Amino acid sequence: MGNSRRKASVYLALLSASWERLRLHPAQSRTVIRLAYPVALGMLSITLLNVVDTAMLGRLGLVPLAAAGISGVCYFAIVFSIAGIGIGVQTLVSRRYGEGNHRQCGEVLNAGLLLALITGIPLLVAAPWIAEAVSPLLSADPEVMLLGKMYLRYRFLAAVFLLTNQVYVGFFTGIGHTKRQMTSAILITGANILFDYLLIFGHAGFPRMGVVGAAVASVIATGTGMIYFTLVGTLGPYRARYHLYQGLKPALSWFRAIFRLSLPVMGQRVLSNGTFFFFFSIVSRIGIAELAATNVLRSVIGLSLMPAIGIAVATASLVGQNLGARDPDKAEGFAWEAAKLAAYLMATIGILFVAIPKEIFLIYTSDAAVISLGRLPLILLGFIQAFGGIGVVLSRALQGAGNTRFVMLAELVVCTVLYLPIAYFLGVKLGLGITGAWSGELVYWLFLAVVMSWKFHQGTWKHINL
Repeated sequence: MGNSRRKASVYLALLSASWERLRLHPAQSRTVIRLAYPVALGMLSITLLNVVDTAMLGRLGLVPLAAAGISGVCYFAIVFSIAGIGIGVQTLVSRRYGEGNHRQCGEVLNAGLLLALITGIPLLVAAPWIAEAVSPLLSADPEVMLLGKMYLRYRFLAAVFLLTNQVYVGFFTGIGHTKRQMTSAILITGANILFDYLLIFGHAGFPRMGVVGAAVASVIATGTGMIYFTLVGTLGPYRARYHLYQGLKPALSWFRAIFRLSLPVMGQRVLSNGTFFFFFSIVSRIGIAELAATNVLRSVIGLSLMPAIGIAVATASLVGQNLGARDPDKAEGFAWEAAKLAAYLMATIGILFVAIPKEIFLIYTSDAAVISLGRLPLILLGFIQAFGGIGVVLSRALQGAGNTRFVMLAELVVCTVLYLPIAYFLGVKLGLGITGAWSGELVYWLFLAVVMSWKFHQGTWKHINL
């Protein structure tokens, strides 16, 4: 009898400990959500920019849909990778903000803006040559390659705008003013929807530009966001407290620190976005309809990740601010709470993927072949959404602490050793088509969640000095 009671007591203690690890803590969750929801809504709006492009171009047929999809991945593989500067800015700003050094927060922003101009202007000038150079990699289909080249030529004109916006996002998120990003994103999305409608289809007297119209609309929309951020930075409270746009020499002194933190992030994004580009190239070997379905799947996955990314961005700032305030245990508590919150939200979204895959595809296209090809991969992706939430949050938490190099190395391993080889072997060699190719995505998120949890649990990130 005594042994039975002891065993029951042990089981109850284990259940209680498990529940404590899995349950959400209201106070911590509220803090994460307060910072995360504007970021999530902002990121959602930015992602809707690509969703709108995809949905509208889907009405033009398979070729424009496929061309814009693979070209958009190529664009982000280059420009969004360089925009890793914004992560370096956020990491430094959040740490200085936690220390109470507001002037240095402004100096970091000024340095980031200079770097955005230095790296973005050459991309703008070289847009025609870049588009010509990468177009043969887009597809073996001549029409897809031609439309993709035209799309890239105009889309690269927005490089400076995107880089500048990401630096501003890093600054405002680092000081906890995440609603600025949300407002900017709403403006960007509104402008994109309007000009997509006018330029893709040629309404209200505008020329019918098709794929090129989608690219031009994105340029105008991204430029709108940059104008908003620049004007906000001129407001009295920001200029007075953070000394924005003042002092070139102090800004230059931050270049090295930003590069040290940002280069691994850029490397990670080159790997991640470059992997997506080569993944699209693998799918293009299978067929144009499969490529169109993959474009829709990538858009759906990007949209579904927005809540987790919003939580992740907020977590990076909370980790950095609390490390700056010399409270690493509080930083750790926020990160684990955010990971649980993201996992539960993503699991809920995953249920929708499993339950209504056809209805989700119908948002983008009415093509029966595309819907049939993409249905099973979307269902499979629904089962690993929770792991995606954990991986995204904890990787950004490590970046917020300054451990950007480990995140890059983990990305290198999963992309080159697992993701692309699995996608090629199952999709092309074994002939399993788009479902086999997308199996690499399942392995990617499972690996990332496990490795990031292990590294964060080690706690070595608590002792990084910036």
